[in-house]
Amino acid sequence: MPHLTFLRDDLNEAETGDVAADERRPATETLAAFALEAALSPAQRRRIAADPAFALVVQVPAADWVEPVREACGRLAAWGYVAARTGASRSEDRADRGNDRVADRLARGDRVLGVSQSPARYLPSALVAAADLHVRLPGATDAVIARVVRAATGRRPTLPPGIARGLDFFEIAAAVRGTTARACVARLAAAARSKATADPAVGSAPDFATLVGFGDAHAWGTRLIDEIATWRASGGAPAFQRLDRHVALSSAPGLGKSSFVRSLAKAAGLPLVATSVGAWFTGSDGHLGGVLRAWDAAYTHACALAPSILFLDETDSIPNRATMDNHAREWWTPLCTSILLGFDALNAPGAPEVCIIAATNHGDRLDPALIRPGRLGRVIEIKPPSAADLAVIFRQHLDDGEVPDMDLAPLGALALGASGAQVAGWVSEARAAARAAGRPMRPEDLLGRVAPPDQGSPADRRRSAYHEAGHAVAFERIGARVAQVDLVPRRDSLGATSVATRLGQSPTRAEIEGLAVALLCGRAAEILFLGEPSAGAGGDSRSDLARVTTLLAGNHASLGLGDRLAYRGAPHEVAVALSLDPTLLGAVERDLDRLSGEALAVMEANRTAVAAVAELLIARRLVSGDALRALIAEADQHRAAQDGGQP
Repeated sequence: MPHLTFLRDDLNEAETGDVAADERRPATETLAAFALEAALSPAQRRRIAADPAFALVVQVPAADWVEPVREACGRLAAWGYVAARTGASRSEDRADRGNDRVADRLARGDRVLGVSQSPARYLPSALVAAADLHVRLPGATDAVIARVVRAATGRRPTLPPGIARGLDFFEIAAAVRGTTARACVARLAAAARSKATADPAVGSAPDFATLVGFGDAHAWGTRLIDEIATWRASGGAPAFQRLDRHVALSSAPGLGKSSFVRSLAKAAGLPLVATSVGAWFTGSDGHLGGVLRAWDAAYTHACALAPSILFLDETDSIPNRATMDNHAREWWTPLCTSILLGFDALNAPGAPEVCIIAATNHGDRLDPALIRPGRLGRVIEIKPPSAADLAVIFRQHLDDGEVPDMDLAPLGALALGASGAQVAGWVSEARAAARAAGRPMRPEDLLGRVAPPDQGSPADRRRSAYHEAGHAVAFERIGARVAQVDLVPRRDSLGATSVATRLGQSPTRAEIEGLAVALLCGRAAEILFLGEPSAGAGGDSRSDLARVTTLLAGNHASLGLGDRLAYRGAPHEVAVALSLDPTLLGAVERDLDRLSGEALAVMEANRTAVAAVAELLIARRLVSGDALRALIAEADQHRAAQDGGQP
């Protein structure tokens, strides 16, 4: 094979004119060599060749670059030991393997080379620590691609910026073939276009500015969009790594985390690479090596498309290592470490410009190492949309001309507690019903989906009304502002009280028990007004009794607010294990009995207000927060007048 003319001292000379046919080289031979040449100065190449005991670490863009770059490094000098690792071998591609050989070869005056897409993860730690030179390969830059095409075709090409963005080593090499530079450029552009929109749903995502109901998350996203625009306009100042670009989004399912991220990517003009823990398992053989490769593939794809967004869904599926047993920790630690090292690598100067957005349904379960500063940084909670937000979401999902004169504010109030995904489903169902009837959509089509006719008996409706009225009045009494109370059938209830019940960061026992009393007042209202309670206060982990039990168990075994100070786990963990601890179960039962008595007393003291709210609910199915407060105020005035008239 003719000698290749790369890795030379005249790197920066102008390359003009044609390359003779007998000097042309395929991209498989030149791509890695030219990329390596671009990363090394002439002085560095001379030093590598002259120093007999030189340790070099080369970080490549992705695993498929490892072997080609190893071969290219072989033209720099003779190496006594080479570690070219991709992570494919779980047993050998580890930082604790090969350190003895590295130390021995260097001590004997030999050169040692390490090549990997993640040196800290896969190369011998002794080599990474003792390397004389660390080189981060820029990959297939426009300048490198121009040289590769010229070497293959003999002609210098005219390239659009970012011609090979997102393409891996062999995709580039396969596209650079044939006799004309123009044909190579066309194939590269076509291949890049096929991969540039990593998530095709981005194009159809709603405009970010029109999104409602995302609160602090929307404010953060707006800042990021503005910062990216400034970064682009300034030519890269400040450094991308200084932008507030990583975050975890937490919410109940269906509140639009994925839609939010797609809209953000669209507004920022960034390709989106979406992945999830579940996809790593289903898209591989399910063994650790396959899962690691699936994560690496998503990560390196996002880096190749940079600037980009890497969307990591189901983040709570990455377990908190502090709560795992030894067997689980042994399996998960390599994956967790790989993810954390990947996050950290993006903070290095010159690292790919990648924003990481994680999504979880359980923000409190994330491994603390994931959300420390420099990684995800923080968790932003997305709360259910308000009634006003839901009205806007309804209008966004309705086509032009669909129920144009309908006032959607009452519909938003009826839908309170629903998610944007539920709204989209209701609109689709209403549209389908109208289409099946051969007519335009009518307001009743939507109303019938959001608030379907109550199929329960009058007795069930009355019981639900008093149950919810008891909650609503009690929550107002403890200062928790109620948005509305309704008798709208849902999957697991005939009605709901919409209220923010969040405690402060350091609640007292009195505050926790006050919330517990309000949760027990639905059941207490049933006892007071209807003579006995129903099973509506219990049944599943979201029920009133389950929430109260968790609060009280937490007092005794988690928060140090009971008779003992020993910490035995998070409140929900302690509550699950109550049956195994008779002493703790007895303490919780005594608290429940005492607080149930207090709930009955609260209902007795507010009998007039609760009855008024319940009867209005039976009549209208919905009582707004303002109407609720007016009824309570009227009852208070009536009682004050009665008290003032007594001798």
